[in-house]
Amino acid sequence: MRCLRALLFMLPLLSAGCASLPSWVPGSHSAPAKLDADAVPAAIERAERDLDAGRTESALDWMRAATAAKDLPTDQREHVQRVLEAAAHKRIEELSAPGKDPEDLADLVDLGLPRQLAVQAGLEAARAEVARGELMDAFRLLRKLDKKFPLHHEHQAAGDLIVEIGLALAKKQKSFLIFYSTDSQAEDVLEYAILEHPWARRGDEAHTVLAEIYIRHHDLDLAIQTLERLVLDHPDSPLQPEAQAEIPELRLRLLRSPEYDRGTLLKAHDELKQWLRNHPGHELSERVSVDLGDCLRRLCDNDLAVAGFYRTVDNCYGARFHARRAVSEALEAGDAGREKKAQSLVDALPLPAGATDLPFEGGAP
Repeated sequence: MRCLRALLFMLPLLSAGCASLPSWVPGSHSAPAKLDADAVPAAIERAERDLDAGRTESALDWMRAATAAKDLPTDQREHVQRVLEAAAHKRIEELSAPGKDPEDLADLVDLGLPRQLAVQAGLEAARAEVARGELMDAFRLLRKLDKKFPLHHEHQAAGDLIVEIGLALAKKQKSFLIFYSTDSQAEDVLEYAILEHPWARRGDEAHTVLAEIYIRHHDLDLAIQTLERLVLDHPDSPLQPEAQAEIPELRLRLLRSPEYDRGTLLKAHDELKQWLRNHPGHELSERVSVDLGDCLRRLCDNDLAVAGFYRTVDNCYGARFHARRAVSEALEAGDAGREKKAQSLVDALPLPAGATDLPFEGGAP
């Protein structure tokens, strides 16, 4: 009699349908977080039915719960894995359709799916975010993939997309209020791109655009470092000649006085001379020649200043050496005024006892 009363009590619940059943009952609409091994066969069957009916989310939930079961036989665990992958593929395909919210697709990254499927979902979600103009959301998702799955199988594609995002942000160059700028966002994205994805497609453009941003912000040292990385990371890039020409130009812009850092002047001089040897007849040759002349005039001024100092301390040998080198630098620069000034100083300085004034062979610089 007691059993009959219990059965009568359960009838309303059963008639209400499967939606009323607890999650651990195989007929339930919602999957639990994990299953015991003896519940896995029913879960597989349920997931396969859901897949056939197009209920991809439910199928995926049931198989995720099944993967958490312990002590499964090898063949059964392989079956679970196959159904899980099939459900994930269909779910990704479904959420990748036009009009779907990319955030739903991005959520799959954190569901503990196999690495390949999680990366596929994340990459598709990032592309969808780019398509709807949410560039920073796309970048943050791609950065999460890099952190969660280092060197994942879509690393190249992710890097290519990160560079595209950075270049798109740089093109905007708009400021909204006084504390926000797409320049800042582009800088963040491109810095990440060249550090984590140095060989991405259009990576050479990423370097040049990032250098332009640094120049706008007067960070010339960073601009030089970025262009040097372009030369190193992209030796076959058509942007190489311009980058190599800009590096010494930026070095010259960094110097405020000829008395300071002759080493930087010498480095720029060597780079400019090497560039002209490597790129005869290039469209940038005139610009580089102008920079070389500027560099030589600064070297000449530097030597004249040092010669003047040696003259005040009665070091005739040092004064003549630097004055004569200034003559050579002025001659190479084609600067008649500086040449005359340097030569006048040489003529005013007596030769050391017993010395012969041979042609200067120190070269310029």
